[in-house]
Amino acid sequence: MVLKIDESKIEALAIGGLILGGGGGGGMDHGIENAQSSLADGRRPKVIAVEDLTENATVLTISAVGAPSATEQYVVVENYVEIVELLEKNYGLKVDALITNEMGGSSSFNAFIPSALKGIPMVDASCNGRAHPLGTMGAMGLAETPGYVTQQSAVGGDPATNKAIQLVTQGSVNATSTLVRKAAVEAGGLVVVARNPVSKEFILKNAALNTLTQSYEVGNAFLQGTTPLEKVENAANYLGGTVVCQGKVQDFELTISGGLDVGICTVQDQEDDYVLYIWNEYMALDKNGERASTFPDLLMSFDQATGLPITTAELKAEQEIFVLQVPYQKLALGAGMYEASGYERIEQTLGIEILPYIQDVIKKA
Repeated sequence: MVLKIDESKIEALAIGGLILGGGGGGGMDHGIENAQSSLADGRRPKVIAVEDLTENATVLTISAVGAPSATEQYVVVENYVEIVELLEKNYGLKVDALITNEMGGSSSFNAFIPSALKGIPMVDASCNGRAHPLGTMGAMGLAETPGYVTQQSAVGGDPATNKAIQLVTQGSVNATSTLVRKAAVEAGGLVVVARNPVSKEFILKNAALNTLTQSYEVGNAFLQGTTPLEKVENAANYLGGTVVCQGKVQDFELTISGGLDVGICTVQDQEDDYVLYIWNEYMALDKNGERASTFPDLLMSFDQATGLPITTAELKAEQEIFVLQVPYQKLALGAGMYEASGYERIEQTLGIEILPYIQDVIKKA
């Protein structure tokens, strides 16, 4: 059954997306604002199943790229339409459907505005069923596809502060994604992006399917709880995960490097010390110096007082939190999550081991 978007679905979609963001994917307030903008003036974004696409359909990914903690972010509704029209104009595309790049409090809603304003349906799918730090991870395997040439457009920045930018680029996924990341920095920390036109057949083989529905259902399960812990446990049970620790945030650090948030924090849970490593999303969890969970496993923090999910950009020292852990096998992952290159970048950035813990994830040659 295809998910129908209306006002009654927005809160659950936002919370479910926030949980699946794994610490990244943007804040829920911005996502709800985008959803409400898409529903204004009687409009309604339309969701279709991937099977309902025509055989020759062209599907475009809508994304947002930047550092969640950046303070000069500026994106307006019109920018989401501009990125689609820039690719249509410059490369002669006829866009038949849209998907979002990842799940998140904000990113789950990336395709809502262009869908509603341009009348282009959204597919109940995404490049990845959780949030990730690199555009290549949301490229559904195209980053390591020899000879693939992509088109990308990016728009963002406040004209009043001379940071407005429009970018249209064509080339390899890695090279164009690097340019888009630099554009986000120049724009004040955020740009919206349209990229990687692909076919129905490609989506069926390489995308994460039914992710909008899953986001709604995990959010709805969360909302059925009556206490903060029950809410978190409901989400954990739905996703097949566990509340792995709970305690006070200590020694929390978060900085912006290369357009992304980089950080580390410790959580004291009775006699145990947990360390969370951050690159926009939570990348790893160590318990008493031993690895307990590694990306693409989902790690997510929740405020103990309210039960609400907390992104890494919202986390604060001394805050009492729950930490949810969901094995990656329980998640809907796109093909970009099985490439070694993205995990090598995490290792280089954070200085921790990732690949030795996820050899069963990496695509075999």
